[in-house]
Order: sequence, then structure tokens, then C-alpha cells
Amino acid sequence: MDEPRARRLSTVRALLDGYGSLSVPTLLSTTSPDFYHQVLPESLGMVPRNRESFAQHAAGIFNIFDEFKMIPKSIVDDGPGNMAVVHARMQGVLKGGAGEWINECVMMIQLTPDATQVVKVTEFVDSAKALEMARKHAPDDFGCEAADADRNKEKKVKGRDDETVNSKPITLLAGLGFAQVILVVFLLYLAQGVFF
Repeated sequence: MDEPRARRLSTVRALLDGYGSLSVPTLLSTTSPDFYHQVLPESLGMVPRNRESFAQHAAGIFNIFDEFKMIPKSIVDDGPGNMAVVHARMQGVLKGGAGEWINECVMMIQLTPDATQVVKVTEFVDSAKALEMARKHAPDDFGCEAADADRNKEKKVKGRDDETVNSKPITLLAGLGFAQVILVVFLLYLAQGVFF
């Protein structure tokens, strides 16, 4: 293997190992100052992140795992483009006994010309698993608009359900009160013949 290719693959593997370290400084050690990260598909509504916002996002995600590995299934090296494409299995153990987490992704990794740092990662994830992560496990600032919209919808539906459940006794009391008024009017009507 030639030296430039070995350097590219070493940087890519260091990035993958950085995810597995559950350490933000270790993960960032392979990234350039102008690092950029984007999760696809765009339908998830996950905003692109610069190095700082990526670090905050990673810290939140790392906080929910006891263990995590980014296991490459295949790595395609594009030497002339200083790029690598990785198909990886993401496997971890969630904190609090929440069980194992398994997902997969394809990462398009752009490297600096000397291949020592990662400039950009475009990560295509399993949408269903990303939404599940956002809904069930991820911190509130996970940044997945699709999951946020679903959560807001669930809150509204739950609110309506709660409102309906909480308003049943009031509706019942109002109905009983109205029935009593009608009964009194009816009895007064019947009593007209007796009293008048």
C-alpha cells in the first residue's frame, strides 16, 4: 500500500475509532478547524454542523451510551479526490439498561490534501433508526426536525386526550344539571293542573 493511501485510511480509521472512544476530544482530534458534518437524508431535517456544534451534538449522543463502536463493513478509497466512503455498522449499549443499539450508515469523508485531517463528513443514516433514536433515546437538542415534529404532534394529541379525559366529569356534571332543570320544568308543568 502506498504512503498517501495508508495515511488516508489511517485518518479514516482514527475518525471511526474516535466515535467508539465516546470522547469528544478524541473524536475531534482528526477533524480540521473548518470541519463540517451533515446527516442525510434531508427529510430528517438535521441541520449541518460546524466543528463546534458537531462537538456539542456528539457530547449529547455519547452521554446516552455505555459502549459504542463504529465497525467498518467496507471502505472505498478515492485517492485523487482525497475522499473515502465508509459503510459502517454502528453498535452500542445504551445507558440505564435500555439495551443494545444497532444501526448502519454510509459516510462520505473528505480529507485535507495531506490526508491528515477530516474536512467534511456527509453521513447517510437509516431514517427509521434515526427517528427512533431521536424519539426514544437522544437528548432534546438532537436536532432532528422530523422527530421534533412528531413529538410536538404527540404532545398535542396527548393534550387533547388529557383535556377530553379531564373534561368528562365537567361535561357529566353539566349534563346532570341541565337534566335537573328540565325535570323541574316538566314537574312544574305537570303540577299546574294540581296546584292551579
